[in-house]
Amino acid sequence: MICKIYTLSKFIFTLGIILFVIQLYLFHNIKFLNKEDPDIPVILWWTPFGSDGLTKTCGYNQCYFTYNRTFEHTSHLKAILFYGSNFQINDLPNWRSAYVQWGLIHEESPRNNPIFVHDKALNLFNYSSTFSRFSDVPLYSIDLPNIEELLGNKYFIPTKEKTALIQSQNLAPVLYIQSDCNTASNRDLYVLELMKYIKIDSYGTCINNANLDKRLKNDYLDRLNSNEFLSFVARYKFTLAFENAICNDYITEKLWRPLLVGSVPIYYGSPSFKDWLPNNKSAISVLDFLEPKDLANYLLDLLKNDTEYEQYLVHKIGKQQERLTNKRLSDVLRKRSVKESHNFGNYVEDFECFICEKVQNTQTKEEISIVSKKHYDCPLPKNPLSGKIDEHDFWVNQWNIEKCGAKVLEHYILNNITMHIEKYNHEKFQLYNKNGC
Repeated sequence: MICKIYTLSKFIFTLGIILFVIQLYLFHNIKFLNKEDPDIPVILWWTPFGSDGLTKTCGYNQCYFTYNRTFEHTSHLKAILFYGSNFQINDLPNWRSAYVQWGLIHEESPRNNPIFVHDKALNLFNYSSTFSRFSDVPLYSIDLPNIEELLGNKYFIPTKEKTALIQSQNLAPVLYIQSDCNTASNRDLYVLELMKYIKIDSYGTCINNANLDKRLKNDYLDRLNSNEFLSFVARYKFTLAFENAICNDYITEKLWRPLLVGSVPIYYGSPSFKDWLPNNKSAISVLDFLEPKDLANYLLDLLKNDTEYEQYLVHKIGKQQERLTNKRLSDVLRKRSVKESHNFGNYVEDFECFICEKVQNTQTKEEISIVSKKHYDCPLPKNPLSGKIDEHDFWVNQWNIEKCGAKVLEHYILNNITMHIEKYNHEKFQLYNKNGC
């Protein structure tokens, strides 16, 4: 009995020490900021992504950025930021305060987190940084090459040489290389149909019918911007540039890579992609053709007519004044230095400073901002062949299920209800089964 009492006392004493240390740590962190920076707002990265333990100066404003969640409980906290790909339903702040702004940065498509396609999830955030031009800090130019790369001829292979490669090395006129075969765009379905009418070399895991060179075979996914890979793509007259999801302004390196090397992109993705082409005829849109057979016939005609084919290469071989006639694209490119291009970190810093400026103005009468569907516009997936919504499609079901998830999530957060993931999932599927979303 005495032994048990001694053991229990020792346990209680040890637990007391641990709690004291935790409180001391919490007090130390918050007191340090209060003492040294009494007027500096705290911005917490709930999903660690940007700056940590750093007071940043943004114009005339200063903010303290941290990953340390103990700052969730300080009065200095003015904003909580989330990285969309790491947003977890079962790992959210304990309290949604009306005085703390929420920000979302998310450059990816709904492929990895489809809850964000719904208003009720987006409306939980005050500010966004997404691929949409309507976002507060747009990310549409992340994968853009710089102007010298886009218009330059480092990788460019003239049309006659490409024709010779088709004949001498038995190359197909069209390149396809993808290793993500389960996509919301269902792109492989279209490619399989297109293959019936024109030869396509497909090197990735998806619809594989060709083998990569030994230099690229083992790690090509890690070398997509290497000289070897870009030179490989440049050999093809056409490249299938199909996104993994269809969202307005969601445009990735799949479009920019062939444009950079001088292989004509055949594009399927953002309906607004033509807004970002160097000129009116820099890429071919799948949506301009009723069915794959029509597209194939058009490509076959271009293969017979070098003059018409080269109309799509004006940004590489045209007169200087003809190469870049798109003012929107030109303005974006000319504002960026060579050092800035391809550097996602610059966009993260811009978002941090944008939030820092906004939280400094919370005492003004400025209307509270709310993120809307315009900031992340991804409609229900459609069958690329029929153009219709297939209710039995996996991704259509995911969209619909997460619509219910967004509704439940909104209820939990706005009412500051403690999240229990099992209960959340139960309520989500209960709503889904009742068509209650």
